[in-house]
Amino acid sequence: MQYLYVLVSSPGDIYYEQFFLSVTSLKLLMPDANVVLLCDSGTKENLIKKRSGHERLVSQTIAVNVPVGMSQVEISRWVKTSMCRHVSGDFLFIDCDTIITNDLSSISKAEIKFGACLDKHSMIDRHSKGNSIIEKDKQLGFTSYLSNRHINSGVIFCADTPETHRLFDRWHELWLFGNSKNTVRDQPSFNMAIYENSALFTEMDGTWNCQISFNGLPFLSDSKIIHYFASDLVQHKSPFLLASDDIFREIKETGTIPDKALGLLKNPRAAFASEVRIVTGENILHVLNSNIFETLLLLRQKTPSLFGVFNHLGFLGKKITKSFLVRSSKKKDGGTKYYN
Repeated sequence: MQYLYVLVSSPGDIYYEQFFLSVTSLKLLMPDANVVLLCDSGTKENLIKKRSGHERLVSQTIAVNVPVGMSQVEISRWVKTSMCRHVSGDFLFIDCDTIITNDLSSISKAEIKFGACLDKHSMIDRHSKGNSIIEKDKQLGFTSYLSNRHINSGVIFCADTPETHRLFDRWHELWLFGNSKNTVRDQPSFNMAIYENSALFTEMDGTWNCQISFNGLPFLSDSKIIHYFASDLVQHKSPFLLASDDIFREIKETGTIPDKALGLLKNPRAAFASEVRIVTGENILHVLNSNIFETLLLLRQKTPSLFGVFNHLGFLGKKITKSFLVRSSKKKDGGTKYYN
């Protein structure tokens, strides 16, 4: 059994630092784990000096040649969708933006051939980006949305069988097609490959890929892998302390895991900011997923003064709305509902 990471990185990004922190968390819990790093030859060449601390943690580094002319993100997806061609044996693939929170060896006893978890732990009809998923599938001529589930490709178990190799080949083929249509993301093709080979697929429990930013709270206490990044959070600050830019910056500067991070890794399930709110309910989630919310967030980050103007207008609008509701309520029940 091997634990597989895919890394495509340059000194200017933080992907190596994320990987180094993740594999450190894995080896703290499983010192004898067989960890394999799969990368492209360009990445392999820059894993030197302060970017070489991982060497004592991995059993093998495999560098593969990739087509010329691809961007870094395309190379990453090319390697990821073809990883089954470059390793032999069963493996658990783990994204770099993760923290391991429990022993993972039980996956080898799960008797599954190919498995992964729901994206955001939600069916498509409850998914915050459900409409976008369906729209993208239709643009590409994919039909996986008909299953009403969208699978996250951040943690994947793959048994070494001819059937799973063919599924991977199909994923790679579909990704190449999607990329030719300006869709570099790997999940639309991933889900279509699964949809076409549904008999091979097993939906894994959410503890294997606890996506803490979206609906992962029910799986956190028993989590095995915390997956802390989501593209939706590009404009948000993660509440997870081990996703800190300061930690990644210190790893980059020193080439080592800082004591602060090592301390948090002793109990990563509790590594959250002191000020965090849990929100639920269809109305508030609909607002948080809206373009209006994203616009206000951008204004707060980029032009605080303009945000202040809109916030004041919102305050006035709230007063007017509450006043109207109170007057209407008085006619029905004495107005008690909207006084506070």
